[in-house]
Amino acid sequence: MRWLAVLLAAVLLAYPVLVYMGSRWLEPRYLGLIALGLYLLRGILVARNGRARVAMVAASLLLALTLWWLNSETILLLVPAFINLLMAIIFGHSLYQPPTIPARVAQRFEGELTPEIVQYTTRVTWLWLAFFCANGTVAAATALWASHEVWLLYNGAISYGLTGLLFAGEYTYRQFVIKKNQAKAL
Repeated sequence: MRWLAVLLAAVLLAYPVLVYMGSRWLEPRYLGLIALGLYLLRGILVARNGRARVAMVAASLLLALTLWWLNSETILLLVPAFINLLMAIIFGHSLYQPPTIPARVAQRFEGELTPEIVQYTTRVTWLWLAFFCANGTVAAATALWASHEVWLLYNGAISYGLTGLLFAGEYTYRQFVIKKNQAKAL
């Protein structure tokens, strides 16, 4: 089942391309239901508990009814903006309910974190929060006011590139901070 979750994640990363290409042949309501079904299936496969699965199914049903009733292409184009909003909420929430998301990731790779590294990951959380807000704003602007080609370019390539650069840059800098911190401890 793990391979299916990975395959679905890869398909969902192609969401901008699928919407761009699919909008030529399908009404927005059908395209939205297909995408929602894929998101729901992946969510169910990776959910850690039954309550999360029930919440995902309930939210998906509500969203499916909305998609069907509105039949709006704009809603499909706004999905990347909504995902950025959700990520901003998750990262922001982790500031008030530590450990932060970057601290959890760092702990998974580095083991126990020193107070200096925890402080560093808190600052990085603010950076990610700002990134998701800015990225979501541009994603929303392209959905509302740009051509489909500009929307596809930004949400299907530029946004992913910026996210990858930020992740790689932060990971590289974190290694430097950890080594510097370890050298101080000696």
